[in-house]
Amino acid sequence: MRRLVEWDLRPKGLITGVKTLMLTEEQLRYFNVFGFVLLKSLLTTDELRIIQSEFDHRAEVVSSYEDFDGTKRQYFNMMGKDTPFLSSLMEDPRFVGVAEQMFGDVLGRGSDGNRYVKNTFWHYDPGTPEAYGVKFAIYLQPMRADNGALRLIPGSHKNPWFVDLDKHPPLRYAWVRQHYEKAESDEVISSVPGYVCETDPGDVVAFDDRIYHASVGGSNDRHQCDITYLRYPRTPRELAATISLAKDYMNERDNSADPWNPKRTAPDDWFANKGRSSMRQRWIEGWKEISEMKEGENGFKTVPIDGKSKVVPA
Repeated sequence: MRRLVEWDLRPKGLITGVKTLMLTEEQLRYFNVFGFVLLKSLLTTDELRIIQSEFDHRAEVVSSYEDFDGTKRQYFNMMGKDTPFLSSLMEDPRFVGVAEQMFGDVLGRGSDGNRYVKNTFWHYDPGTPEAYGVKFAIYLQPMRADNGALRLIPGSHKNPWFVDLDKHPPLRYAWVRQHYEKAESDEVISSVPGYVCETDPGDVVAFDDRIYHASVGGSNDRHQCDITYLRYPRTPRELAATISLAKDYMNERDNSADPWNPKRTAPDDWFANKGRSSMRQRWIEGWKEISEMKEGENGFKTVPIDGKSKVVPA
């Protein structure tokens, strides 16, 4: 299976002047069928050095608020002025170009850094599957099956399988919430067959964020960055889900639990767009426009159920 889902998209240039890299028909077909694609050597050694430096800086900022002891995951926003390179990758054609090829129009959603610890239970990312997109996962250390490499259930982003899987522990989020320690155990995670995305620094895993994923055997400090995009809504149900998401994206929140992160999803200087990026401005205006729409006016709304959101008739 690896032969079909791994490709070498090594850039021809270094940090600037990188050629646009698009998926081949075969790559796109396998992404649509399986829900992920492993892009080998997408980032150069020089780029990785800069990303690691920006990651270490943000980790140091977080540690000034909360010491990292290897027992609790820490995550931090990497869209601000102190992480200019990783923030810029959101507009890099190797990422946004591929996202647009996968989904058409997209909204740039964010870029984060993570210090992962222990295992990660089986889950999918969107609060509701009607608002979804692609996540590009960048691991800064070699990842193997026994030290926390990303595991995926190929094709689990597609109905009716997606709905059917949610009915069964340990994949049902309602069950996870009630049996959290068990859901995180090696035994439970390994009991579900999945594809292990073993990667080396420079590789990038692009996956539909509806796909079920997990990790097992994780170290106490594995470094990962991600870049995410949201598929622009095309149906009334998708718009209803996106309205709820956009309101949360644009509104200020209580960040007392993680004061190192901005009150909104992105920091103020990202929204300020001082570099006058037309792409970023289009995303900002898209988030703003959708966030100002009234929920329920198009006949649907979202309601919370078992820790996730569900789109229902208004």
